[in-house]
Amino acid sequence: MGVSVDELVEMAASGDKVAMGRLLMLYDEPLRQRIGRHITADLQGALSAEDVLQETYVEAYRHMEGFEPQGRQAFGRWLTTIADRKLVDAVRALRAAKRPPRHREQRIPDDRSSSFLALGQLADKHGKTPSRIMAGEEAVGAVQSALAALPDACRQALWLRYIEGKPVEDVAEALHRTKRAIHQLCYRGLILLREEMGSRSRYLGSSQ
Repeated sequence: MGVSVDELVEMAASGDKVAMGRLLMLYDEPLRQRIGRHITADLQGALSAEDVLQETYVEAYRHMEGFEPQGRQAFGRWLTTIADRKLVDAVRALRAAKRPPRHREQRIPDDRSSSFLALGQLADKHGKTPSRIMAGEEAVGAVQSALAALPDACRQALWLRYIEGKPVEDVAEALHRTKRAIHQLCYRGLILLREEMGSRSRYLGSSQ
């Protein structure tokens, strides 16, 4: 006799990773279709259902032991809520990171201070509670320090894209990656940069 979904949920909540894997397989295709329907044509080259599902499953694994079933299909509703939130976050981040088309010769001005501040403001948009990034050398130093703490791939992508102002296709060529991969690195990098700046909270002004 097979194991029911409710039994799998109970086993997964108690830390059974095999049961958790079986649960996610049951919901994978419905979630994939749901996410795919909400990825608009202009984002299809930079975002896929697989990207969102990966983020969804990581969070589900992380919080499953605290999950408390409340009625039938509770797990499905919970997982769908996570997926919807991850999709919204990804779309917002990509739209914030995208810039109007520019001629290749156009670049961010040589004043790197303004570039660092602009990058800090962009990363700050990824926080749930907007802050006001202080101006001046102290704030520039905070963004520089936060950028230096990021994983190499994210740091390089953000530097080339936002500090040097290179088009995505040039960044992709320089890092030997696809344009889609560069969008993903920038998306993750901005989130990590926000977290790093948050740990240096003295450089951020309070919300108004």
